[in-house]
Amino acid sequence: WADFANNSFTSMRRFETYKYEAHDLLWWCDVSNNLIRQDADDLLWHMPPKMEHFIASNNNIHGTLPWQSLHFLKKLREFRMASNYISGELPSFEESFTSLQHLDMSYQKKNGLTGTIPEDLWRAPFITLNLAGNSLTGTIPSLVGDLNVMKEFDLSNNRLTGAIPSEVGNLADSLKVFNVANNAITGSIPSQIGSFEGASIYLKGNLFYDANLLSPFSLCTLRAVEAFDLESDPKLCPPQRNALNDFFDEAEGGDWLNASGWDDEHSSYCSWNGVTCDETDQVTKLKLSTNGLSGKLSRSIADLTSLEQLDLSNNDMKGPIPADLGLLSNISYLRLSYNVFTGTAPAGLGDMKRLQLLQLQSNRITGMPNVPSLTDIKHGLSTFVTDCGVPSDFDEALACANCTMCCNANDDCYPQQ
Repeated sequence: WADFANNSFTSMRRFETYKYEAHDLLWWCDVSNNLIRQDADDLLWHMPPKMEHFIASNNNIHGTLPWQSLHFLKKLREFRMASNYISGELPSFEESFTSLQHLDMSYQKKNGLTGTIPEDLWRAPFITLNLAGNSLTGTIPSLVGDLNVMKEFDLSNNRLTGAIPSEVGNLADSLKVFNVANNAITGSIPSQIGSFEGASIYLKGNLFYDANLLSPFSLCTLRAVEAFDLESDPKLCPPQRNALNDFFDEAEGGDWLNASGWDDEHSSYCSWNGVTCDETDQVTKLKLSTNGLSGKLSRSIADLTSLEQLDLSNNDMKGPIPADLGLLSNISYLRLSYNVFTGTAPAGLGDMKRLQLLQLQSNRITGMPNVPSLTDIKHGLSTFVTDCGVPSDFDEALACANCTMCCNANDDCYPQQ
């Protein structure tokens, strides 16, 4: 054991093979956070064969890593030389890759490491792989799926290309950090990444926009992950899609009669069943009448700020109508009839200047705000309908002075007198 970390040493003698006893017994060496200015080949020459942990981060070590010295270290478990001046290609650690658990060669100064990551390294039992801040090229191969005990995966700030392989999903049970930000990665973001429970995902600074696909909504809505650095990116994580997903979850979307598109991690929400958008991908219509909706109406409905028509009639939705619904100032057509909504209708209904049709009958609504008279030639007397008829399911019939039609406890509807 040799711990010389956190000092001001400027050099380190090479490992001496003639001191056989000490040379053979040394298994831990930490010289990190010093001022060592030596060639890596000289420093690492004749590494002790039983070395398990070698840590030399935050120094001024330069040159290339000598593969001859690292070739036969069968017991090497930890190798850290971050923040030095190492250049050239990464060796394959040919004999030691079967035991290597922690490899940190991140943020080499100047050009850093170049070339591709050796194939053998993708078979190592890594817990930590940090090669960030170099000039590595190539792609992330499907072999990444074999790193099933990995906790920290950081290849950010390199020159990697290609797509993230779907096999990365095999890391879901162990991975806590997945960072490939600031590369030139293309293609779609695999939906499997959204299942990384409690993980932090960093993907900024790549070329995902070129794929013309949205980020998986499980990532955008943080269903499992702890953090996602593109969560607020309106191109990859549109706020309107997030609102629709909240609506889907609270309305028990898994039980709908037709949920086409709603469970697709990447597709445009404008193609989902019941959704209509304008030319700027703003949701203008949400029509899901007679579709087996239940649960509650999500407050996120108010985030669909361009919504003009909302029809959720003939379903089994329960609970109060969210007050936030009254914030949808562009609504002209609102049908929530034949559900099990309760409580008082939102006060904001009276402020909807563009409202032309309002149907709330056959619910359990006990109070109505003052909604001005509505006129719609197409629907005539069905323009403004509530449960204001007699006999009523309540002690007193719902008061609605401007309703065009009233319905009663017998499901009979008649024009307001």
